[in-house]
Amino acid sequence: MAFKKWKDSPEIQDAVSKLTESAKKFSVLTAENTTESKSLAIKLWSSMSASYWEIVFALVEANTKSMPAALTFDPEERFFIDLGFLPGVINPGAGFDVKAWLASKCAGDIFPVMTFSDYISESWASITGNEAPVPAIGMTLDDRISALTDSLSDAQNKRDSFIKAIAPKYPSNLNISQTLQTLDDSLISATKVNMRVPEYREGDEPTRQKLSQQRKAYLDAEKAILLFISSAQKNEANPLPLQIVEKFTAFHERTKIIAKEILYSQIDAVKIARRNKKITDNCAQMTDAMKRSELKAMIMKKREYLTVPAKNARCDTSLIAQPGSVPLDYAKDYEIVREFTAMDIDMFNVPRVRMYGIPRVIFVPGQGLGTYDWSDHSIIIPAFPVGGNEKSISYGLAAFRWDSDEDRKLKTPYEQQIKENKKKSLLALAASFSKDYSLWLTKEKRGYRILPSETRKVFVNMFRPKAEE
Repeated sequence: MAFKKWKDSPEIQDAVSKLTESAKKFSVLTAENTTESKSLAIKLWSSMSASYWEIVFALVEANTKSMPAALTFDPEERFFIDLGFLPGVINPGAGFDVKAWLASKCAGDIFPVMTFSDYISESWASITGNEAPVPAIGMTLDDRISALTDSLSDAQNKRDSFIKAIAPKYPSNLNISQTLQTLDDSLISATKVNMRVPEYREGDEPTRQKLSQQRKAYLDAEKAILLFISSAQKNEANPLPLQIVEKFTAFHERTKIIAKEILYSQIDAVKIARRNKKITDNCAQMTDAMKRSELKAMIMKKREYLTVPAKNARCDTSLIAQPGSVPLDYAKDYEIVREFTAMDIDMFNVPRVRMYGIPRVIFVPGQGLGTYDWSDHSIIIPAFPVGGNEKSISYGLAAFRWDSDEDRKLKTPYEQQIKENKKKSLLALAASFSKDYSLWLTKEKRGYRILPSETRKVFVNMFRPKAEE
């Protein structure tokens, strides 16, 4: 019996029985492999797909009936809500490790990351005014900031050790250790000024002066180190190899990227609290039954977007998993998200992020290509990607990039400077951009020349690192 703890819930058990019976018939029909059986199987699959939502809503209703302070789902419930599998009825492929999936945890980074069941739990917390449970695959904001801080320290140590290792080969009047220490100590302050964070933008004059002085110290130290590297590269007797220079540059740029991520995350705290408070205040006078209905309404609203990944990929929109399929690995896929974000950190320098914060990354059931939910400010990644994990994730980031480009820094050059794009409709332009942006991240940024020369030139200009003030 599925969901044994709800054996006394007729709504859950009836929905499960309906899906179980349909799954058995579906298995028989697909095995017959005739034209008529295929037609009947397609109709039956549509009925099975509807059962997904019947079971999800029944599970949510059962779990919220007692008005818990925190809404959590057990492993079997997560397995169904997040992947569309029902043990003994619709099972994953033989290579799928359920225990590893349940234990999967994404590294701390700039995005709040969660599964669909985590999203439901977070929504309930906002409605009831309680603290949301820690996402099953993610971290709290404080833990993410702490993890980023550790990553920054590690990146700085690698860069500093790298410079100190080559310094003896290139004698200089520069105090290497002191200069590197200045870089480390002044980085966050310098980044605050470059990003014009509220502390700098709205701070009193002494605060602004202090941050500006620390920024100048950082820039002076950075200039000194870069001059040292340049001199070493030009050394006639023992020129510093280009690959060593590139390695240093990668280490150094990584420290600046992580510093930005830390500040973006810190600024998000206010926006997250504001967003949750708005929902809580709107629901404050509701009865318990109305609060449960509000949760269902929020899920229904999200439901509309859960089929978009499949529609974009022109594949089956069912959230019931295909029998024998294997879903993505949350932790590994989030590493791809992190890699791609580091290639385009300026994606967060847009009005929508300044207003609502960093979008959430939500891994949802179903198949297709990643997308962006404008109404909920979240990047949607399907559990069963079409065309590969990197393609799906890059399409999700592309959709966010395009939809959040309210000041048209991307849309105008992409449309006006590429000849074949001038006559395309808005929908065709968006689809074309997603394809090109995906190739830009997965191929071009890795050194492969795939895009047409005209398109590549436009992308180089659009995503050229911006000069800091």
